[in-house]
Amino acid sequence: MTHPGIEPDRLDRPNPKREGGIALITVMLILALISVLAVSSLETTMRDQQVAGVQMRDRVAFQAAEAGLAAALVSVTGSNTPTLTSGSIGVAGDYPLGQPSYQLDPDAASPVENLGAQPAPGMSLNINGNGPKFQLQLWRIHVEGSEPRGMNANVEAAAAALWGS
Repeated sequence: MTHPGIEPDRLDRPNPKREGGIALITVMLILALISVLAVSSLETTMRDQQVAGVQMRDRVAFQAAEAGLAAALVSVTGSNTPTLTSGSIGVAGDYPLGQPSYQLDPDAASPVENLGAQPAPGMSLNINGNGPKFQLQLWRIHVEGSEPRGMNANVEAAAAALWGS
């Protein structure tokens, strides 16, 4: 197109006075968008770290409960009631806030429950009507593990002891 009094190539060139503010606004919008994304990523990272910390403390409490259960299962012998004294796990230097611990579950109505005895099938020797009779004594044991910052985990297991008379 031609206009009288205006050079033809001048119409095709952008006017630098009209475009100066557009570049600044575009850059500011892009910076604002990047800032929002950065803050959002930071918040997500911090939340993930908190969740990971809670999960780790929960695992430590569960491992303490399992250690207590293992200690209680060692005491399952014959018809004697299993026992568990409170204890802790790990090396003191590994846990600056205190060692994880275990105990019989204080919230359980009966932390060590006698489930009764039953004959052990196939285990009785009967020679001329005499011989030992074997029984399985069954127990249910409830153990609580604690992590120093207050996380608790409970474990329950049934155990059997073979004993003869």
